[in-house]
Amino acid sequence: MIWKDNGVDMKGQIIDVQLGDDGQSMDVWMYSGHRMHRVVVPWRACIHVHSEKSRLVKLADWLQFQEIREAFSVGRLRKIRARLSLDAFEQHDVLEIEFTDSRKIRRLAQHIEAKGEYHHYTLYSVDAHLAQRFFIEHGIAPFQSVVWDGSRFVSEKGPIEWPNLRVMELRFSYQSPKGFEDMSSELCWLEYRCKDVMESANNHAWQRIDYDIGPAKFLHTLHACVGHFNPDIILTNGGDRQHLTYLQQLSDLHYPDFNLHRKTAKIKVRSNQRVVHSYGQVIRKENYVPLHGRLHIDLKSSFIVKEGGLLGLFELAHHSRQSTQDISRLSPGSVISAIQMRVAMEDGVLVPWKKNRPEDTKTAWELMLSDRGGLYLDSQPGVYTNVIELDFASLFPSIIATRNISPETLNCSCCQVYKQSDKTPFVPLNPDDADLYFRKKKRNQSFSLGVFPQADEAAQMVPGLALHTCGRTHGFLGRVVAPIIERRTQLKQKRQSKGDMFDQQQNALKWLLVTCFGYTGYKNARFGRIEAHEAICAWAREILLQTIAMAEEDGWQVRHAIVDCVWIDNPSITDTDVKRNLAKVFAKKVSDKIGIPLEYEAMYDFIGFLPSRMHGAGSLTKYWAHGEGELKLRGIEARQHSTCDWISSLQSRAFELLIEAKKQHLPLHDLKIQQQIISMLHASLKRLERHEIEPLTLIISRRVTKTLEQFSVFTLTYASVLRAQQLGHTINPGEKARFLVVVGSKQHPHTRVILEHELHDSSIRFRVDVRYYRRLALRAIWAILAPFGWSEEEISSGRRIVTLDQFIQPHPEMVENHQN
Repeated sequence: MIWKDNGVDMKGQIIDVQLGDDGQSMDVWMYSGHRMHRVVVPWRACIHVHSEKSRLVKLADWLQFQEIREAFSVGRLRKIRARLSLDAFEQHDVLEIEFTDSRKIRRLAQHIEAKGEYHHYTLYSVDAHLAQRFFIEHGIAPFQSVVWDGSRFVSEKGPIEWPNLRVMELRFSYQSPKGFEDMSSELCWLEYRCKDVMESANNHAWQRIDYDIGPAKFLHTLHACVGHFNPDIILTNGGDRQHLTYLQQLSDLHYPDFNLHRKTAKIKVRSNQRVVHSYGQVIRKENYVPLHGRLHIDLKSSFIVKEGGLLGLFELAHHSRQSTQDISRLSPGSVISAIQMRVAMEDGVLVPWKKNRPEDTKTAWELMLSDRGGLYLDSQPGVYTNVIELDFASLFPSIIATRNISPETLNCSCCQVYKQSDKTPFVPLNPDDADLYFRKKKRNQSFSLGVFPQADEAAQMVPGLALHTCGRTHGFLGRVVAPIIERRTQLKQKRQSKGDMFDQQQNALKWLLVTCFGYTGYKNARFGRIEAHEAICAWAREILLQTIAMAEEDGWQVRHAIVDCVWIDNPSITDTDVKRNLAKVFAKKVSDKIGIPLEYEAMYDFIGFLPSRMHGAGSLTKYWAHGEGELKLRGIEARQHSTCDWISSLQSRAFELLIEAKKQHLPLHDLKIQQQIISMLHASLKRLERHEIEPLTLIISRRVTKTLEQFSVFTLTYASVLRAQQLGHTINPGEKARFLVVVGSKQHPHTRVILEHELHDSSIRFRVDVRYYRRLALRAIWAILAPFGWSEEEISSGRRIVTLDQFIQPHPEMVENHQN
């Protein structure tokens, strides 16, 4: 429904913003009175160019040529003054270029860059999302309540209340002679069901539309269903890659009136699939197919929705001022980058198109001291009981906020460290308190500021590095992360159970905080600086060392520590309630001193730290634990996405035996309990040898990182890609290959695997590779019994070799903690 100016203001919540068909207006979709309304707002995007004055004059003259204006839809040109960086508050002359069609921004930017030989012109405001620019320019945000008076938006104050939007979930089934679903497959049926966003679970029955009624009738029926239920959100699982494009292809051939939008438009791919390399991983980004007037959320393409649900998605859209559909396809790192861009734009700083800040020059010695990462202790392999885990809440983001670490605050020219101070005050973690703190500092600044550095008690030396942070200017990164930390804290306090609406929202925010640290050192981050990354790590090391020292002073034993968490124990305290309360008191003591909350996580009935497979010393990050009704696994097979279901079930059953023994107050190091795990394993191995294990539970998953031609070693992943090719399908880099390992020929690698979809073909004959899966099973059980001192050879034989040290060990009932 299009809103018309009839003298009555429109009040509602903004759900989405999309560029209009003419490229110089925005379709603003507002939810009001349980209906969606479209407000068309004239708007043109701009980019900015900085260079020498003479070059800007020449560029402006070139842009005035008629053929250039028409080719790139160039509108008005203006010379303005703006801030170009976080470091400098002075303004510079820049050329502002307006577009009559915002879809041509990148094309013109590339031409200007080439015209300046890639170094004469510095471009700004090029790749900020159009929706984000629109939101910021109008002072509004997604899901905010606003009033549109026909010419401008007026924001309403108050907390955000999420609208109870209508959701329609679609799922598709195809028949393909090749076994792989693609555009050549034939649709069998489509199923749908509806619910409201605020419903905790979708218990509604699926309704089916069969394709055999004919394509035209099929599309007419689906079109009528969408019109009847009138969903605000359409959920698919693969809609970007295939489903929606497939429906549009059918519509073009059989039923032109089919429409999933809320305005007359065809389904179009906005951005094409591509492969992204990120932190050593190869990730495939699928096509992006948005809808107008409805939110199309592809669960297969949305990590954010998987982790935080729809309400978590809404939360991130509101914080970043991004289109909900756009942000659903982004990674958490891209979202935190978008929030940084939002804060920069709100500060009046132009966002650079490409990062141009190099790393500071360092000597080899300085580089060795600074580039060290976080602190890990060497764990003592073994199984321990009644150990308490304490975690720093969002440690790295909190360091950014409380230590005022930001690219522009490091080694500032206005401050020097106030050496006479015994205790340096930290910046308050609460964003309002921090803002007040720096306002007071600004009022008290001396007139000499800017002439020479002044001693400031709030300026802080970075531990172990020749760096200090500013005590006068509130850092940009702190203003980015502190509101997110505060909001997440509020949501965690409202959370009543795991998975509820508040838990989903805080979990989405958690992923932003996890990634914000990495972006300070990411080579392409616009507001990154490697020195900020190093300063955060230095503070993290110092904080963990202080925590360990304080724990030992209070009589605790530190069993292990990893970057932002410690496991502490005091064997002399036998009462678990007393131990728990004392641990919480200790955590409060550390929190008060450090300025960052140290939270009680859990008391574990048992926790096992694994030895390294290579050298037998403690593994840094591999452990398993059970406490307060939950099992926590890190670094072992059951935690890994590539593991087949059978291996995961073996580990789960082994843990069940340990949990049951603990419930019966049996000592876990008793060989009888460990022997039960061995017996369970060997019984499963016999079933494997008799080929009694369901093949579907043996499916291995591997992410493909290269094309077939790029493989230099004939791995199982290569075999699966080769087999798929021979079956007429391509498994692209970034996609996952799922296969069963079978007995085959080394000379013919494709015979070593059977792809998952082939298992549905009863004519396929194969024999499972028992030796391969036996090795996997032994490794999986080793991950559980190794902390008790078992070797893989002992597990394989089923017999424990008792050493002299173990033979003369004190009575088992007197020893609850076992170490190698």
